[in-house]
Amino acid sequence: MEQNLQKTLLTSLNHHSGQSQPVSSQQGDQSSIQFQLVWKSGIAFTVKGWPHFGWFYVEKDKQIVSSAFDYRKIDERTISVMQHMIDEIEAGKYNHKKKPKDKIRDIIQARQLAPCMNNTKWSELIGEISKIEALPIKYKKLTVDIEPSEFWTVDGDEFFGSMESALIEWLKIPCVIGKSEYQGQLIPPKISEVKVRAEIESILKRYSINYEYDEMDNSLVVYGYR
Repeated sequence: MEQNLQKTLLTSLNHHSGQSQPVSSQQGDQSSIQFQLVWKSGIAFTVKGWPHFGWFYVEKDKQIVSSAFDYRKIDERTISVMQHMIDEIEAGKYNHKKKPKDKIRDIIQARQLAPCMNNTKWSELIGEISKIEALPIKYKKLTVDIEPSEFWTVDGDEFFGSMESALIEWLKIPCVIGKSEYQGQLIPPKISEVKVRAEIESILKRYSINYEYDEMDNSLVVYGYR
């Protein structure tokens, strides 16, 4: 299946001056690069995930500089979108585009923010809370002006585990998890609450991560910048 995906993309896409790169075999359930074209300028078109599901995007010096699109099958529409991105690379659209790190630096300077976290602490925190089943979260990225109003689960966030942690302005973790229990076809589900504040605070203290309590959202807030 993996080789079929690579072969399909090799034969279906016009690479222009992009050079196809060797791709390693899939290791277990971990996502991996399925297909990649690299230009002399250091810009790359990358397809990452699994043969049956994943994302494709443009990278510059190994940092994503385009929107990321997901695929579940390689059909004519997917090939068309991929080809459009490759054509844009060839036309020079991304040659002078700022990398995420440059955008982050500009925002921090403009808003006079100070960092409160580092990559190691974010990695430790995200790794621990990802183990908690159905844990809701919400976070704001530096590059997005609108604050999210609703919570979503860690499991339902495809990009949370692999997201560039330097983008996180703040992360909110609720102190309770609402769980629905099936009661029968004609009976409304039973809703129960599981308190997780002590567990979350234990994780935060273990890794010496500062946090605040948000009474309105009944959540613990970790700031990436203040």
